[in-house]
Amino acid sequence: MSIAPVAPITGEIAPVGSGTASPASKPSGPSFGEVLEKAFGALNEQLNEADRLALALAAGEDVDLHQVMVALETASIGLQAALQIRNRALEAYREVMSMPI
Repeated sequence: MSIAPVAPITGEIAPVGSGTASPASKPSGPSFGEVLEKAFGALNEQLNEADRLALALAAGEDVDLHQVMVALETASIGLQAALQIRNRALEAYREVMSMPI
């Protein structure tokens, strides 16, 4: 197994203090807001599926108990992760706002 060499940089690189961005520095992927929207959409789907399965089990429908428990735990872990991300973002915001100018 060999390691592939690193490709050279082909675009222009603007100096750090120039204030102008080169065309090569434009992001090509999704924006931060789009990534958050997609992640929260997936979390919402997990929560809805867990809720649907739990209600079906409580109503006496033929639902596998293991499937319900896995869906509930997955939704719980996803929600806990989202809350931790929110807490860290708020902590970072408060720290930046308390910095002297």
